[in-house]
Amino acid sequence: MQKSHASMKLQRWPARPALLQPRVMAGYWWEDPAKLLLFFVVPLYALISMDLLGDQKAIARVFYDSFYAFAGGLFLVTIMAVAYVTHSSAPAVQREPVEIPRRVLDVVFVMAFGGYLIMMGGVIAHPAIIVSFFNGGANAYDLLELKGRVAGLSTLTQATVAYVPLYFYVFRQPERGINRYKLYMLLLGALTLLRSFIFAERLALIEVALPFVLMYVKFRTGTRRSKLLALGPFAAIVPMVGFFIANEYNRSWETYYVNIYDNIFDFAIERLAMYYSTALNNGAGILSILGWGTGSPTFTFDWLIRFPVIGEFFQPLMDSTSGYESFLNNYGDPEFNNPSGIFVHFYEWGWFALFIAAFMGWVFGKSYAGWRSANGFWCCAHAVLLVSLLEILRIPNLFSGRNFVPLALLFIVFRFFRKPPDHSAYAVRRVT
Repeated sequence: MQKSHASMKLQRWPARPALLQPRVMAGYWWEDPAKLLLFFVVPLYALISMDLLGDQKAIARVFYDSFYAFAGGLFLVTIMAVAYVTHSSAPAVQREPVEIPRRVLDVVFVMAFGGYLIMMGGVIAHPAIIVSFFNGGANAYDLLELKGRVAGLSTLTQATVAYVPLYFYVFRQPERGINRYKLYMLLLGALTLLRSFIFAERLALIEVALPFVLMYVKFRTGTRRSKLLALGPFAAIVPMVGFFIANEYNRSWETYYVNIYDNIFDFAIERLAMYYSTALNNGAGILSILGWGTGSPTFTFDWLIRFPVIGEFFQPLMDSTSGYESFLNNYGDPEFNNPSGIFVHFYEWGWFALFIAAFMGWVFGKSYAGWRSANGFWCCAHAVLLVSLLEILRIPNLFSGRNFVPLALLFIVFRFFRKPPDHSAYAVRRVT
């Protein structure tokens, strides 16, 4: 005998995960590019500017003056204002995330690991020199001679930067136990750490560590708030000094600077400060010596110049690094060769560099809006892009070739390999 309709009932599958709910989780202030600029980058810029404008003796020739301080500040404020307007005008509604197949992580790992085999193959083939380096026998220049450089292939190490946010996006709900994707993460992290030591590429570690922290906070901590994480980049100052000491101990401290500084802590703090102050001074020096708007768009189109095959065609048209190298040799210090990520654009475009700043602000604002709404590409890209904002006082990283690789990979993944959200697990079913 059939049961009546009155005896029939609706049964629902478990509620959707928190990420799929139409709401936006409250994040930390430093996830917002406008607030990161307002509360950290701009105050740091002001402190460095006051040091350069004061009676400092660490830099032999100071080009930086109040005019350059104003121009650089205007550049940063433009980024901040446009970033704020861009993400404020976007709807703060969380979307159901598209699905990315796990096999994509396998492909990205193979690319990154292949890049590391090319870059570090010569070093791996001579393990004794690595031991000698950490024992103080060999120096970084000995290891750099063994560094593999194959245009378009060794740069694939930057696929590691794409792997980190993709891993957390694919595994939005954490899986227990060990799987090969966690092992991939550990292996790529170890290779990046080794790279930062033996090739003195601290930026490589920052490019991986910051996206890891951002994605972990978003997908693993939920609504829990941490007082330490609330400090944001301020909390990273002490670990950064510690890492710098560890990184430089065998590389330069024991071999040279131990005879100059009273202790390693003074060395680390002064050295770190010099990286940022000399970068701003170098940027001002370029404008003073080489002129405003006189340079080819080397830094703006660095990603195009370094693009495999076609980059060889554009390089003669856009490459003006020889002018900057000449400036360093005659007026600067080749050891502190960072040009800052601000003044190089005035060197290339004159005051039209403010349009570059506006574009940068739009990119950061767009990525933050996507981050808040859990949009696939922009959510992952935001974790990558924020490194460029944190390092803008030191280097022009946003348009660099090393930044282009992870962003291009993320675009390809979310453009060609995405799948619609799977609603089958949340469907309403009728039972009797």
